[in-house]
Amino acid sequence: MAILPAGRVGAQAVRAGPARPASTGFSVPGEVAALPRGLSEASAVAGLSGFLSLQEVEQPTERNQRARRAGQSMLDALARLQRGLLDGEVSAQGLSQLADLARDMPVADDPALREVVEAISVRVHVELARHAVALARFAT
Repeated sequence: MAILPAGRVGAQAVRAGPARPASTGFSVPGEVAALPRGLSEASAVAGLSGFLSLQEVEQPTERNQRARRAGQSMLDALARLQRGLLDGEVSAQGLSQLADLARDMPVADDPALREVVEAISVRVHVELARHAVALARFAT
């Protein structure tokens, strides 16, 4: 294969489709590029907006994964709380983390997973209520 003058490579240069005018590929900000016929600026923005919102939609598997991770995190925090109770040291930071986990709990699409995560959340709320009552008794 040889490189020929005028940008042609090899012995055969095949041009597919109709000839296109040369474009610089550069535009100055503020210049309005000509949109294809039938396409307005508003429809271009609407198309982009729709594309971006489509990307933001969380898929069911993603929601299930987030719910599963949240449930596991709550179980881990409950286990730390249990160890703290057995050691006689319940930390306010651990209770605060438990409350944050329960407040930010995602909802799963899978009904069985949703039920399990909700049951874990109920247990978290019971523990938080028990410790709130205990703290109130010691504070008075």
